[in-house]
Amino acid sequence: MKKKLLMTLVAMAMLTVPLAACGSEDKPKEPEKTTTEQTETTKTTEGTTEEQPAADVTPEAGAKLVVWAAQEQKDYIEAMGKDFEAKYGIKVEYQKVSSADALNKIQKDGPAGVGADVFMLAHDQVNRAAQAGVVFPNDFYAEDTKANFVDTAVNAVTGTDGVLYGYPRNIETYLLFYNKNLVKPEDLATWDSIKAFSKAYNNPAEKKFGIMWKLDDSYFNYAFIGGSGGYVFGKNNTDPADIGLNNEGAVEGMKFMQSMKEVMPFKVADATSDVKTDLFQKGKLAIDLDGIWQLGSFTKEKLGFDVGAVPLPPMPNGKSPKPFAGVQSYFVSAFSQYPNAARLFAHYVSSQEAAVKMYQMTGVVSARKGLDADPAFQNDLVKAFMEQFKNVEPMPSIAETGSFWTAMGPVYPAIWDNNKDVKATLDKAVTDMKTLISQAK
Repeated sequence: MKKKLLMTLVAMAMLTVPLAACGSEDKPKEPEKTTTEQTETTKTTEGTTEEQPAADVTPEAGAKLVVWAAQEQKDYIEAMGKDFEAKYGIKVEYQKVSSADALNKIQKDGPAGVGADVFMLAHDQVNRAAQAGVVFPNDFYAEDTKANFVDTAVNAVTGTDGVLYGYPRNIETYLLFYNKNLVKPEDLATWDSIKAFSKAYNNPAEKKFGIMWKLDDSYFNYAFIGGSGGYVFGKNNTDPADIGLNNEGAVEGMKFMQSMKEVMPFKVADATSDVKTDLFQKGKLAIDLDGIWQLGSFTKEKLGFDVGAVPLPPMPNGKSPKPFAGVQSYFVSAFSQYPNAARLFAHYVSSQEAAVKMYQMTGVVSARKGLDADPAFQNDLVKAFMEQFKNVEPMPSIAETGSFWTAMGPVYPAIWDNNKDVKATLDKAVTDMKTLISQAK
């Protein structure tokens, strides 16, 4: 899995009040119910649907919130906290805790009364958080969330129990960045055209290559499997008894990936993130398959050349690769002393206005619908990602997912460096996955 998911909410526990922001009870208490109703969607005179803002939940009197987020989100969260305080009179404090650390930390700090009220998690931690009882459902704003965020994001933060837990923030996936001085749009129309361009451009002696991606990473390589009909687990990645990584589609996808070796003359271990990013920044790598986290780095101001981006084009079988997507979201702690105020803040930082400010301050693109029509997002790179978002697959989040990352690791050097038979190699990977799953029981 791509370990570069950039964001995670954080905040600093209040030291100046008699009670910590989170309750000290071992058992999380249920929030008070509110009688406030949400505004329904209305029709305009032209017959188009116009989204109406949801009515706000009523916050608790004297509420103060602690929010956890990653360091790169500090300025944004603090700015949103000031706006929130000005509007609702509720103070928000920030503490640096990444999404990778938040779940373990809230399990320890929540019961002690020193955890966050709102924090961030990647979607593959949703089920663990729900099963541990450390997050409240996104109940009051559920319909508003479903109406205003792309389905991929909503589905990703819905648990296997069918309950919506998260307040989606952004989707992270990947596509093709390219150097406009070297590559023409028609060169990117298909993978065959990419191969043709690369054959003409490649010059290994000068470290010039047409295309590159991180070859040892299932996060990137899965796109060819998923796009060809393979899958990790059945039933929308919830059934570990059904593994589809060695079916006909998966084999076809990996054979296509293997065929790219003819224009990518290097070993798996040599195609690292650092190497390819350095080559792209120096103008030697023409096409870089990379993620949305590079938006702030791949600019003309920083590179000295214009960068374009396109979704992953169709493979020779006519099907487009389906890349993995990660969804970062806000969650309300089940230990919060102020659950309604926490709900209100999680919704507030997920709003359309917040999406604009977040993009302007951090370069992060919200998972909200309709941003391509917003003047603030009229950027060709952003538009390319919005188009790619239409064909992505959330990474699996069930407990057995670890077996996938472990078992698939040896596949790529086997079929790429050593030209091993794809079907036999994938068969072994699936067998290894089943063994790992069985051993974990």
